[in-house]
Amino acid sequence: MKNKTNLHDFYWWFVGFSDGESNFSIVPNYVENDNINKFNFRFTIGLHKDDKIVLVYIQNLLDIGYIYETDKECKFIVSDKEGIIKLINIFDNYNLNTTKYLDYLNFKEAFNLYHNRNGVLTEQLIDKLIKLKNSMNSNRTNFDLPANHIKITAYWLLGLIEGEGSFNLWRSNLVPAFSIVLTEHQSPVIVKIKEFLIENLGFDENSIWKLNNSSNIGINVQKARNNSKSSVLLIIKDIRILHNYLISFLDKLTFLSKKAQDFNDFKLICNTVYNGAHKKDPVKSLILKLSRSMNNFRLSTYSGSIPAEKLTKNERDILKNALPLVEHLWDGRLRDIDSKKIIYQHDSCIYKIITPKGEILKVQTVSESADIIGVNIKTLSKYLDVEFEVNSEYTVLIKNYKIKRIKIYYN
Repeated sequence: MKNKTNLHDFYWWFVGFSDGESNFSIVPNYVENDNINKFNFRFTIGLHKDDKIVLVYIQNLLDIGYIYETDKECKFIVSDKEGIIKLINIFDNYNLNTTKYLDYLNFKEAFNLYHNRNGVLTEQLIDKLIKLKNSMNSNRTNFDLPANHIKITAYWLLGLIEGEGSFNLWRSNLVPAFSIVLTEHQSPVIVKIKEFLIENLGFDENSIWKLNNSSNIGINVQKARNNSKSSVLLIIKDIRILHNYLISFLDKLTFLSKKAQDFNDFKLICNTVYNGAHKKDPVKSLILKLSRSMNNFRLSTYSGSIPAEKLTKNERDILKNALPLVEHLWDGRLRDIDSKKIIYQHDSCIYKIITPKGEILKVQTVSESADIIGVNIKTLSKYLDVEFEVNSEYTVLIKNYKIKRIKIYYN
């Protein structure tokens, strides 16, 4: 969607954004004695007023609807017959992936029944439309999507991310984190998103093995608290996945909302952390300051207890040009540039073992490898920890076992 002209990509983005932010409404019009004399049909996307620009862009490109503003909110609304017909044409060709698709089906059925009637609004038709209305949105009890319905594309995913995704920094330990949070009923969608990322971000086979045997792209269920609903969370905190894969993937796409600003700040944070520059206190302070200008801190209505901050151009340049403090070795290990000491991390490599019988095993840690071979972990590490860069086929032979350390999450 470079130059914002590719309608095919835009429609996928729009549907993904709608999966996260839109609402389909069937609105009966009541007159005397609670009688219904007509029905209205309304599609709405409601955002913070700071995101008005993206709603105007949607309105202009689709050439339908209108914008309604309040002090804090901005809405894109489509309620006329011709506009709804245009939306139906889009959603019939570019499927919603969440259970909002089921609400759309109710909405479309009611719209067609109402506008295809023979002039008279009968009691039977009113009952049918009310039944459809009362079984959607917050009243929905059936959340079963058709088999093989979910189709993830790059721009659908970007649209969803701009609606429900988040680029954050865990300030307590300076860990960048990307996440998508949906209601628990959307678990099948979250699972498909994880599968899409594994298949489309360019991981090699060893990295894919690690992903399938770890929570490096994690899915967590969060139980309901107070008035909130149970939710399902996809989260990525591994800095190699973020820096080497996810950011590269998203960099090829065009953001339409102000989340582009959070993404750009997140890229800067990830690059600094990836190179270890965040270990210096002055750089750490600037990263923390930058994090307090992202997400809700960025809103014009922000009034939280933690003051919002903003980096100067000079401070941003300091982060961009901060010198690396770690080097990424050929076998996936990290080494401190100053002390030359290895920084041990479990998720930077895996181990491939060929047994005396020719069986091929893959394990996640050197400890597991030592147990399989039957040697002390220090003995095995001494042979594996080669300080100079060697051929990628470098293998250790112990007790007729061949062991190889393999880097992962490096493209």
